[in-house]
Amino acid sequence: MHLKNQSCAASDFEIVLINNNSSDDTDSICLTFLKDNPKLNVSYFIEKNPGLSFARNRGIKEAKGDVICFIDDDGFAISEYVKIIAEFTENELYNSFMAFGGKVIPCYNEGKSPDWISPYISGLVSEVDLGVNVKAFTKKYPAGCNMIFRKEFFEKQGGFNTDLHTRGDDKFIFLKLKEAGHKILYIPTLEVSHFIDDYRLEKSFIIRLSKVIGQSEAIRLKNKSAFQKLLKQTEYLFKLSAALVISAWFVLRGDALKAAYIIRVRWYVFIGYYLNEKL
Repeated sequence: MHLKNQSCAASDFEIVLINNNSSDDTDSICLTFLKDNPKLNVSYFIEKNPGLSFARNRGIKEAKGDVICFIDDDGFAISEYVKIIAEFTENELYNSFMAFGGKVIPCYNEGKSPDWISPYISGLVSEVDLGVNVKAFTKKYPAGCNMIFRKEFFEKQGGFNTDLHTRGDDKFIFLKLKEAGHKILYIPTLEVSHFIDDYRLEKSFIIRLSKVIGQSEAIRLKNKSAFQKLLKQTEYLFKLSAALVISAWFVLRGDALKAAYIIRVRWYVFIGYYLNEKL
């Protein structure tokens, strides 16, 4: 586990492990990790309510620090990860931002990205790369496997929405943060490698994931006005139209596979949203 190989002292940070009531050998793996690393400041909890949002909220509750970092079990932080965050808390920029995020580099079994991936749908593998300069996130948001918050935000505004699917709770919390008037900072040196299993690259999984994205948006907006829901439908129709134009450009370049996946993703996101709205 990369968090045990941080360049700073073990006493400078804590690791909160949340087992989301897994039925595999997660429990024994976590207990073995605690036993084998007695010098690390590690706490371990089992959250019996299933769902990523429940697990994240449990982590917030148990965390003792003023800064909370979320890293998935398939995310690997660089050795300077904690040091970079600690140094940034002393930067004058820190008080101007409530949340932070960095680069997320997808890692694949074969060592290269799939032929169908393009920048237009790279969010499906949680890729984040806004360049080498520190800047505010504007249209995009940090990925769930590399996002950092000041704990005071959760204390004042509450945690993740437990009604949402895996792909919806990140967006929910960042929109909630922006609605409260807070900003999100991109720190390019704060890097996490994100391992992508082969099954997550299969067409059937991509279709299912795209539907979940749309469903999550419908759930997020269920208590909003009819006008806001109409705006979201209009947005999705516009993105689908844009996908057709972008895909035509890829076809002209001789890359029909990328074109097909761009259309497929946008179509099933729309279908996921529309069908959930009708239920």
